[in-house]
Amino acid sequence: MEHSTLGNLKQELISISAATDIGFNCTRAIKQQIETLAQNIEALNQNSEPTSRMELLQGRWRLLYSTFGLERETNLSSLSFGKLPNVAVSVTGIFQEIYTAGQQYKNLIEFTVPSGVKGITVVTGRYTVADSRRLVIDFLETSVIRATDDLNDSAFREALGVEQNSALESTLSGSGWSDITYVDENFRLMRGNQQNLYVLVRADFRLTE
Repeated sequence: MEHSTLGNLKQELISISAATDIGFNCTRAIKQQIETLAQNIEALNQNSEPTSRMELLQGRWRLLYSTFGLERETNLSSLSFGKLPNVAVSVTGIFQEIYTAGQQYKNLIEFTVPSGVKGITVVTGRYTVADSRRLVIDFLETSVIRATDDLNDSAFREALGVEQNSALESTLSGSGWSDITYVDENFRLMRGNQQNLYVLVRADFRLTE
C-alpha cells in the first residue's frame, strides 16, 4: 500500500510541477500544493542516505519546478553570478548534471535571445559529500555556449549582441549546498541553501505515459 501511495504522490507532483512551466506560472495555492506533496513524499523516503548511492544521482536531470525565484525574462549577467554580459534572454529550460567521475556538478540554463538564437549558460562546479544527504558545491566556472551548430563563434556573439572580444566564460569562487531529500531512478527532490524546493526528473523521463 505504501509503495502504491508513493507512486501516486510522485505522479501527482510530477504532473502539477510540469504544468507550472519550471515554476514561472504558479499560483500561491499551487505552490502550497506542491510543497505538501513534496513533504508527503519525503516522509515516505526509504533511502535515508542518498549520498551513499551516488549512482542514483549521476546523469542529466530536468528541472520541473523550483522556488528559487528565477524569472523567465532575465539576462546573462543574472544567470552567471554577474560574470557574463548583460544580454536580455528568455529562459526555456533548466537542467542539472551530476557525474561521479571528477565529482562534476553542472547547472545548465537554456535560453533564447530576441533574435531567436538559442544558447545555454553553464555553471560548472565540483561536489563534495558532506553527510548522508548533503552535497557541498564549489562553483568553478560559468560560460555561455550556443545550443546548435548552425552558427560559428563570431555569428553567435553577433546574435547575442556582444563584442567579438567580450569574454563568454569566467572563473567562479563561490560555494553552496544542496540536500537530497528524495531520490530514485527517475525522480528527485532537493532543497538548497535557502530551503528552496527543487523537483527534478531524468532528462529522458516521459512525463505522460
